[in-house]
Amino acid sequence: MKIKRSSMFEGSPRRRSPFPIIPVVAAAVLILVLIVAWQRGGEKPQAPVEKAIPAEKLGQ
Repeated sequence: MKIKRSSMFEGSPRRRSPFPIIPVVAAAVLILVLIVAWQRGGEKPQAPVEKAIPAEKLGQ
């Protein structure tokens, strides 16, 4: 009777999932970044600040 010795370099065969995880996660992160960028609306122009001056100070 022969005893088979397995070395630590031989891995047990494992089933591969039908969907690779890394590309799916990368695509989800990319979509989330695009959604957040779309919601923020990009760069917004600054509005000029107008300060109200009372009528009695206009003539001085």
